[in-house]
Amino acid sequence: MSNNWERRKIISYTPEFRIDVNNPTNGFLGAGVYEKYAHTDSGDISLCGMNQAGVYHLYNDQTIEIIGGGGKNNDRGGVDIVISGMKGSVIITAQENGDVRIKGANVIVEAKEDINFKCGGNFTVDAGQKVDITAKEAYCTAPHSYGPDAIATQDNVKTMLNQVYAGLKAEGIARAASAAAGGPGASAAIAIAQQAISALRV
Repeated sequence: MSNNWERRKIISYTPEFRIDVNNPTNGFLGAGVYEKYAHTDSGDISLCGMNQAGVYHLYNDQTIEIIGGGGKNNDRGGVDIVISGMKGSVIITAQENGDVRIKGANVIVEAKEDINFKCGGNFTVDAGQKVDITAKEAYCTAPHSYGPDAIATQDNVKTMLNQVYAGLKAEGIARAASAAAGGPGASAAIAIAQQAISALRV
């Protein structure tokens, strides 16, 4: 069937648009059943069709718009667009430096089993009100934490001495005194604290 050129039929409506039926040329997934081909005056190409493997494909050099729910009789809050994978996966990929953005009044992500987030950079959650996490077990592994009240950072241990002198001229000395407590001994900590008090009076 792939070499049967007699079954092929090409209908050209204009030099910019044509329909190619039963093209026996083997593509990536076999010969074509039909192809709709169009191009703009600037050379941008749009192509859609189906091949003998049963795959429907849609290619476009520029933006693809899918808009639903614009009719006058559509109810507000109804379902406008449905994308379903009956037995397989649904994959959305942005190549190069593109972003994948999902916007709505509410965004709900639901899975029968697991949800995995993986990124090579930062993972940021910015909530205007609160963040609720409900789980039977929860684990967090963070070798380094940062911030004025972070417990895991050695230089930012939250102690009463650190909080009292936060933002003052003697804050650095106060942090040194806090770090020395339990280290070189109480006398050394007291001596450093006295330096903090003297610096505060300057």
